Amino acid sequence: MFQIRPTQSAPAAGMKPAVLVVLVVLALVSAAPLSAQDLRSDIFREVDDVMVAALAARTDVLAPASFGEAEKLYRRAEDNLERGRRIEDIQRDLAKAIEHLKKGIEATKLAKVTLVAPLDARDDAANADAQHYASDLWKKADKKFVDAARALENGDVNRAKKRGDEARVLFRDAELEAIKSNFFNETRALLEKAQKQRVERGAPETIARSRELLGQAEAALERDRYDTDLPRTLAGEAKYEANHAFNIAEIAGRIDKRDLTIEQLILESEHPLALISGTVDLVPLFHTGYHETTQNIITHIEALQIENETLGHDLADRERTLGNLEAQITDLEEKFGGASEEHLALQRQMEAEAAIRERFDRIQKMFERDEARVLRDADDVIVRVVGLQFDVAKAVIQPQYFALLTRVQDAINLFPGSHLQVEGHTDSHGTDEINLKLSEARAQAVREYLIANMRLDQGRITAVGHGESQPIANNETAEGRARNRRIDIVITPDLESMVP
Repeated sequence: MFQIRPTQSAPAAGMKPAVLVVLVVLALVSAAPLSAQDLRSDIFREVDDVMVAALAARTDVLAPASFGEAEKLYRRAEDNLERGRRIEDIQRDLAKAIEHLKKGIEATKLAKVTLVAPLDARDDAANADAQHYASDLWKKADKKFVDAARALENGDVNRAKKRGDEARVLFRDAELEAIKSNFFNETRALLEKAQKQRVERGAPETIARSRELLGQAEAALERDRYDTDLPRTLAGEAKYEANHAFNIAEIAGRIDKRDLTIEQLILESEHPLALISGTVDLVPLFHTGYHETTQNIITHIEALQIENETLGHDLADRERTLGNLEAQITDLEEKFGGASEEHLALQRQMEAEAAIRERFDRIQKMFERDEARVLRDADDVIVRVVGLQFDVAKAVIQPQYFALLTRVQDAINLFPGSHLQVEGHTDSHGTDEINLKLSEARAQAVREYLIANMRLDQGRITAVGHGESQPIANNETAEGRARNRRIDIVITPDLESMVP
């Protein structure tokens, strides 16, 4: 595809001597000397604008003769400019290029009416990547299409319609071949591989399902080649089932070889549900099978969805309220010719809260999910450093966590002048007294680390241990206990410093 060279892309340092001579001459006869970039920009400005309009009208596709002539003249003008040829010759070529482009733009209007069906077929084939998956058919079809467009430019409407219809058929064939190759070949290859490896012995129903879905996809495409959504979906499911069969066959093979017992298989299948249960703070129950635990997880997720929707509505209401307050402040300022001290204070408070929200969003993006969770409590920002772990009964920060704590420091630095509180928490295992002391020691270790590495005023940062008294998860599960063992860093922003 022909591309317009940006007018700023011709650096003077790389120009040939002849061009520099031209520039020197222009500088001598002009009160405002032109640089090489300015020269090209000045000469090519109009043709570049027309070229953009021509490409937008698809003149390169629908009026190839006119566009081709314009392209040759454009490139010749560029070459002559680089060689330092006469400006008059360059301008003459560009003027002719503009004439051809405008002629082409007019020709596209007729082509979009006369060749509408072939053009639609060409676009659909391109969307199916027929250039790649059905390159021979695409080339034949495109040759017919170019012939049709050229005939139309020359006023031969009958030839244009005939060649256009031939191109339409070829484009549709190319589209169909591309879709089949693009969507189906990989699944066919998987099924052939499965047959060679006798996967069907271990997963006969899954392999049969994959073949059935692939057949349905092909049949759907044959019925209506214009509706690619259904065959694409069916082909995707067929591919999934083929891969699924390999996994099932591998497990069946382990059982046949006695590398895996039925009991081990059941326990392995329970493990993912147990992990999910622990993550959502539920106790997994498998003594009656999978159903009870699965249903508890579903119920929990549905409750979270309802809660999320409610919070979304509350947020929208608060944003509307905030908008109304801003409008009232504006009205008062206009009515009284300025704002009172109360209004100014309210305005500063709103600006501070907006700054906190913006920096809260930035901090959230600084951590991976397994490193830290970032929460809000009124104006306080809580960085829950879930990725920081201590050895059992110890309060020493290991070197592998220094990088994580560096990002914590970056988060703190977004709130200059803020007060910091490091809070230590434990799970319920162990006595209350031991857990309280351990949580205090760990919080103090983090406080001392931050003071040493950030040169903080010691009065800005405190440390407190809560032991097992403030759990955030169920201590009856391993996952819940892991979440309860945590360090929270509470950042209380200095609202005055949040507003310039």
